[in-house]
Amino acid sequence: MKRSSSVILWVSVALGSTNLFPATTDPEIAALTGTWRGQSICATDAPACHNETVVCYIKQIPNRTDVVFIQADKLVDGKAITMGAGEWQYRATQRSLELKMPRQVWLLNISGNRIEGTLTLADKTIFRRMTLSKDQ
Repeated sequence: MKRSSSVILWVSVALGSTNLFPATTDPEIAALTGTWRGQSICATDAPACHNETVVCYIKQIPNRTDVVFIQADKLVDGKAITMGAGEWQYRATQRSLELKMPRQVWLLNISGNRIEGTLTLADKTIFRRMTLSKDQ
């Protein structure tokens, strides 16, 4: 019987069965996953800043309820250019997403199918404002 169990386990893993190792699913994070589209608007008159149409792809990380994976693209001449991708802190009690970097912080607030937030520099200057709506 031991050999039979090993064979079933090996075949299940080889075929990609996820039923053997179910991931923890948080309904709030599951509701966040998907494609979000909107605008990232300059909040300063910095010459290097340009208003952008953006697309963010939010994915759940298995067995994690405190972070999500976000890929952020900007659209230039109809083509997606990835600006960054990585893990963002998810705070369920505040309904927010945060990405802290050495000289700036993205803080996004979630309200249903809408996300609004800012990119704030280390000196507390709000550099960008972003508004996103979830694809249905």
